[in-house]
Amino acid sequence: MRPNRLAVAATLVAAALFGTSATSRALAGVELSAIAVAAGRLFIGALGLVLIVVFRSGWSALFRLWRRPWVWLMGLAVAGYQGLFFVGTGLTGVAVGTVASLALGPLFAGALGWTLNRERPSKSWWLATALAVIGVLSLSFDALQLNSVLDPLGVLAAIGAGAAYAVYTVLGSRGIKNNEDSTTVLASAFLLGAVFLTPALAGAGSSLFTPTAFWLMLWLGLVTTTLAYVLFGLGLRTLSASSVATLNLAEPVVATLLGVFILQESLSLTSSFGILLIAVALSLLAISSMKASSS
Repeated sequence: MRPNRLAVAATLVAAALFGTSATSRALAGVELSAIAVAAGRLFIGALGLVLIVVFRSGWSALFRLWRRPWVWLMGLAVAGYQGLFFVGTGLTGVAVGTVASLALGPLFAGALGWTLNRERPSKSWWLATALAVIGVLSLSFDALQLNSVLDPLGVLAAIGAGAAYAVYTVLGSRGIKNNEDSTTVLASAFLLGAVFLTPALAGAGSSLFTPTAFWLMLWLGLVTTTLAYVLFGLGLRTLSASSVATLNLAEPVVATLLGVFILQESLSLTSSFGILLIAVALSLLAISSMKASSS
């Protein structure tokens, strides 16, 4: 398999794993705050990434990266994404918060990647991203209509989450393309991010230690974080940060479809149109990325 084909496939599988998070939490029925769940999965996921790195290369690889200021900035962005996303969705609703962060994330990544990494987005990326953003808006249209309160602070927090996502994606891409190992880069930053979010775990109380919560956290940590970000890192090795960010818009599609088929949620015509648009956009970008590897 050509490098770009592997990168596209890895990124899409990572997005699919990210998309299982909400359904997993709903099926578990654990009474934990969203920020506590985010902090727990990040902590376990980061430990999983660290164990992979230590097994392969020892602690020295991590200590070397922790001496780099950009890794600390990346860790802050990882923690910032988790915190700001849940503040945003808490204040202004899940639909508005998700749209503001997910839809703007690829655009921020494109602008930042162009500035820092000299990765000028292609015409196909602009087209695919525009279609995908419209698709995300359509996918969330029904929920957006039900949202009667548009809290300015919540919107700003959600936009900040999208910016934080772009920062750690672009910085990770920059480090990986400068011959750093992708898993080591992500492990070093994610462990820092988990440490920054530790206070959220402290406030979770005893509900964090029930058997159901334990298994939920293992799934979210080891599968939707450790495994997903190993695959995410494979994408960053050869694809631009902007392309990876756009391909990750497969996440809300997977989350929606799981909600329909597993949680028996309804799917409107508008949401179906949104899924179709995102699928077309991701197909265009995937084909464009794979053609780039053969040229």
